[in-house]
Amino acid sequence: MEKHQDDAPVIVVGGGLGGVATALALGQQGRKVRLLEQSAEIAPIGYGVQIGPNVLPMLARLGLEEEVRQAAYLPDDLLLLDAYTGNQLFRIPLKGSAFEQRFAAPYIAIHRVDLHEILLRACRRLPNVDLNQAITVESFRLQDDAVSVQAAGGRTITGSALVAADGLRSKLRTQLHPTDIWRDTGYVAHRTIAQREHAPQRMRDRTGVTMLTGDGFHVIYYPLRGGSEINIVGVFQVPGALEPDTPAYQRHIAQLIDSATAEVHDVVGVLNMTRRWSIADREPVRRWHQGRMTLIGDAAHATLQSLAQGAGMALEDAVTLAELMAGQPDDPSRAFAQFERQRFLRTTRVVLESRSLWQMYHCGGVEAEVRNQQLQERTTEDYYRCLGWLWNPSKEGK
Repeated sequence: MEKHQDDAPVIVVGGGLGGVATALALGQQGRKVRLLEQSAEIAPIGYGVQIGPNVLPMLARLGLEEEVRQAAYLPDDLLLLDAYTGNQLFRIPLKGSAFEQRFAAPYIAIHRVDLHEILLRACRRLPNVDLNQAITVESFRLQDDAVSVQAAGGRTITGSALVAADGLRSKLRTQLHPTDIWRDTGYVAHRTIAQREHAPQRMRDRTGVTMLTGDGFHVIYYPLRGGSEINIVGVFQVPGALEPDTPAYQRHIAQLIDSATAEVHDVVGVLNMTRRWSIADREPVRRWHQGRMTLIGDAAHATLQSLAQGAGMALEDAVTLAELMAGQPDDPSRAFAQFERQRFLRTTRVVLESRSLWQMYHCGGVEAEVRNQQLQERTTEDYYRCLGWLWNPSKEGK
């Protein structure tokens, strides 16, 4: 570890996966880091997360690969089914020699709490990383050789640089881009984790990531924690006036899935329908940084879930940013400019391709018929080749 102990701390705003990973990566360089999280506890929402083959190498660079592997479930495949007929639209194997020859790491599913705790434990082992809860950052102010944040209650905290990992609704992005707001899709997600023995038999029989796609909805589920639990998500297009956990809301969901297969009804039957999350992303913008301040993760490039890369992009950001800052130890502004140049096109492609897939997954009528035909015509190798840019960026272009 290099020593930066006399420096003012790098301030990281946001205690999600990207923020904690950034604090860890910088802390491992010997930098002082002060992470500020608005919640009373630095803890994630307790559901599953998919980690593509591009992400585990990032965790390996943090020294956490083996610990993550031990906590992860390795799904057998990605399976997309028509929600009305149950017909297979594609199956992408995630194990076997063809996958291993193409990609450098496995595709994993992990409980977000488990991954978050692995990162937090590593941070807590570093005396130069200070984790602070219940601090709501409202704005930032730049100085020639420092940056400060203003927190609720009038508190000011000063550091040598500022990394804003404060998510989709980032207040610090709003300061940088005052007219920019998130883009609501009109869809909401309901999430549940069920013990395997309490799930319907059809769901217990699946060993991969299973998604059923319909007109205005999809459901997706996959095992976690050695297969003892199942992570379940239902996504539905819902008029904004409908409140959850009401008879009208329940009727709307029932109408959406009325013609769907028994498997869809199985999944929705075990969903927690009392809590929902609006689904939104952000328009790509080129300016993530200003002086000693930069955005990362969802604050910079919030994406829809179509490619399951929100967490992956944040973790890639964290490691990349820390390595660039190591190369410019006394000039964070220059490191932040390099970071944006290096990450912009890749993250923007994730955002835009995710939007395109979102439309494809939720279409109906003849558009869905054409989609089904197109997907079924493709081979496993076609899908591997299409995902190469995302899952194995180090090999692509060589």
